Parts: sequence; structure tokens; C-alpha cells
Amino acid sequence: MKKAFALAVLLSAASIGGAYARDTGTAAMPADDVRIVYTNPEQDDSARILGVPDSFIHPTREMTQAAQSEIRSDRALHAELVGHNVQLNNVVAIDTAANGGKIVYIR
Repeated sequence: MKKAFALAVLLSAASIGGAYARDTGTAAMPADDVRIVYTNPEQDDSARILGVPDSFIHPTREMTQAAQSEIRSDRALHAELVGHNVQLNNVVAIDTAANGGKIVYIR
């Protein structure tokens, strides 16, 4: 329950500050500032319960292509995801958190 609450707080902060971070042109993120959110709409509804926007649960093809492109171009992000044993082809979306870190959505 504590993990769910912490994730909900993180996601709400990210949704509030994500647009601000993009608008202000926040540049590089520290390599250790990556949050991973697993979404699987076919198996459970936990992502919705935690407040993950539907656009990240059911991303568009363009969103997924942009995420894959960002992984290829950002070596620090790529290394961080590999370090967390993330299968890179399962990354469907990437958002910028209020602190400039990345929130990576994985199916």
C-alpha cells in the first residue's frame, strides 16, 4: 500500500510539472532520476487506480515511436533502463517529471 501511495504522489507531481518542465526547456536529466511505470491494460486496472493518464496506458503509435527514438538518442536513459533490466522494445511512452527526471511507461 505504501508503494502504491508513493507512486500515486509521484505521478500526480509528474502530471502537474511535466508540462512546465517541457515549456522551460529542461535539458539533461541525472542518470539516476528515472521512474519506471508498468502498464498492462489487458491484465489489471492498477495503472488507472494509481492515476496514470489513459494516454500512457493506450499510447498512440507516434508516442511509442517518439519514446523509442528518445531511448536511442539519450545514452544515459538507455543505460539506466538496461541497468533496470527493461526490455527496451516494451517502452511505450516517456514523460518529463517536474524535477526534470524521466517517467518511462512500459507495457
